[in-house]
Amino acid sequence: MTPPSPAARNAAAAKPGQIRPARQAGSWYPADPAELRRDIDADLGEAPSKDTKRVVALVGPHAGLHFSGAVAGAGYARLRGQAIRRIFLLGPSHNVGFEGAALPSPDITGWATPLGNLQLDTQAVAALRGKPGFSGPARAILPEHSLEMHGIFIAAVQPKALLVPIVVGQLDSRQEVEQIAAGLQSLLTEGDVVIASSDFTHYGANYNYVPFRDHVAKNIEAYADEAATAIAKINLASFEQHLDKTGDSICGQAPIRVLLALLPPDAEGARIAFDTSGRQTNDETTSVTYQSIVFTRAAGWPAVKDSAKTAANEKVTRVLDKKGEAVALKMARQTLELYLSRNEVPDSAALGVPGDTVWQQTLGVFVTLKRDGNLRGCIGHIEAVEPLWQDIRDNAISAAVHDPRFPQVTAGELELLDLEISVLTPLKEVSGPEGFVVGRHGVVLSVMGRRAVFLPQVAPEQHWDRETTLAHLSMKAGLEPDAWRDKSARFEVFEAQVFGEREEN
Repeated sequence: MTPPSPAARNAAAAKPGQIRPARQAGSWYPADPAELRRDIDADLGEAPSKDTKRVVALVGPHAGLHFSGAVAGAGYARLRGQAIRRIFLLGPSHNVGFEGAALPSPDITGWATPLGNLQLDTQAVAALRGKPGFSGPARAILPEHSLEMHGIFIAAVQPKALLVPIVVGQLDSRQEVEQIAAGLQSLLTEGDVVIASSDFTHYGANYNYVPFRDHVAKNIEAYADEAATAIAKINLASFEQHLDKTGDSICGQAPIRVLLALLPPDAEGARIAFDTSGRQTNDETTSVTYQSIVFTRAAGWPAVKDSAKTAANEKVTRVLDKKGEAVALKMARQTLELYLSRNEVPDSAALGVPGDTVWQQTLGVFVTLKRDGNLRGCIGHIEAVEPLWQDIRDNAISAAVHDPRFPQVTAGELELLDLEISVLTPLKEVSGPEGFVVGRHGVVLSVMGRRAVFLPQVAPEQHWDRETTLAHLSMKAGLEPDAWRDKSARFEVFEAQVFGEREEN
């Protein structure tokens, strides 16, 4: 009787619904552990010279091991010997069409490979499940080879790392990209690595992509160079411009876009390997491009600095006392109850606006809606446009129904939401970026005819230091990450009295 193959033993040993099986073992890569180990060791090559900087992210291919193994191995070689606690693996969907990101079903706790099973970080998966954008179908995980082809390399170089597998579907807008990036950012800490799985240009009639017919190898390499340059520079706008201009058939463009929105701007990217299937088969009529791009940072994913924590706890200018805060929150909720149920915009009498002069002051106001701790809507004015009570009312409505990042809040959903209000002090121009204190100040950047703002709580919530915050603010304004360093840049700061219903309960 012929003994069962390693892949069959692996599948038999796996508990149904708990271990995602190694579906491509025996076809896309060897099912025999010893043979697979030899092949992967050859792809990893010799250990690269030690680098004091930590690898925080990779972009790597997911074709059959024979075609893209050496390119993938060049990236994974950089992970050998690094202290890694957890790997967030983002892959495109080749089998299921959907929008947003898909997570494994709650009963999946492991990931099978011939080299041993990987353990999933089920707590991280559960935390992401409640965040905006992570509502894709769990069935997208099981057949997806873009994840499985990376699983074998992870099992070879970091077998004890916890895995968080995510399939990224269609992302039609920058807001969708940033929404998923924000969900991931809230979990990332020291010891984490994010990997975006992607092959690059798929050239040929069978891929329905023939943008040129002459000098194919040269043109394919030019496409790869342009895409890799934008990615290595962590320039999401340039990468999207490349896609718009060329229609480049990069299957993992969605995971890559999320990664670029997620990476700290001070991370350093470098392409370390490139190849094409056309070169390997000597057939230019059909060719797929493979690239490995590595991102490093001196201290891994950024953490909140002690100075930011201290600054966030410093006393800010208070416009409302505790009683006034409760009144403001009551007005905001009452407004939403009337508007969402009756389409009624209440006046001052209906809201019971007190006669105190503070409610007639013109101050900047933001209203934020959260559900289970996750952002559900946020709209406001940096500079005053209406009396305080009216700004609270109008921004509450706008946060619920006019925030383009989210679907409109329904009347039935209102009881599930927590309301938060930020009352802003007047803008104050400072001489330079040094005048912006992370955690204490909100900041408005004006440069090159563009303007963008972050509230004081944004940087601490995202674990950003001053330079990282300003780099993200530059990108929010539609500029390069270092635009804030331009000599023409103007910086205005403000403080915010932030209070919410959770504090009232």
